[in-house]
Amino acid sequence: MDEVFRFDEQSYSALAAAGVGWPAALEVLRARPRLRQHAGAVLRIAAQAADGRWIAVALVEEGDDEYLVVSARELDAAEVQVVSKLIEGGAP
Repeated sequence: MDEVFRFDEQSYSALAAAGVGWPAALEVLRARPRLRQHAGAVLRIAAQAADGRWIAVALVEEGDDEYLVVSARELDAAEVQVVSKLIEGGAP
């Protein structure tokens, strides 16, 4: 699956406001393993960035396999536990 992830000025502003740099967001989008949840035109991806932070990135589908980054945030400890379990294939 070749997905295209796009950032615009609003993406950069939202990431900056959340304290997540675009390089960390891009790491999460390309990370393996990762949690990927698709609901309608919204895609959420959560994974661990290279700096050790667990980050969730929200995107909106603009076309087939083309997504615009709209926000991101660092996960709290409880969320990290749930996401880790889901990535491992277990129930939260």
